[in-house]
Amino acid sequence: MRRVKMAIAATALVGATMFAGATPAHAATSLRGVVYDYSECVRIGNYGIQNYGWTGPLQCVWNSTGNGSGLWFIYA
Repeated sequence: MRRVKMAIAATALVGATMFAGATPAHAATSLRGVVYDYSECVRIGNYGIQNYGWTGPLQCVWNSTGNGSGLWFIYA
């Protein structure tokens, strides 16, 4: 039984070592900010990509809050 546990632990350690340095093929986008205007979304998103190293692509997503108003969510 002890040998089986040691073999499982060794296999898990080798597997974890192989994937520890791996990077995802495509990193998921992160929420970077919330604004009222689409033009501000694009401006701030492009500024963040150019100056702060945000990864692209830039996405501006509209979320309605009702009564014709809403917010733009910046993802990059």
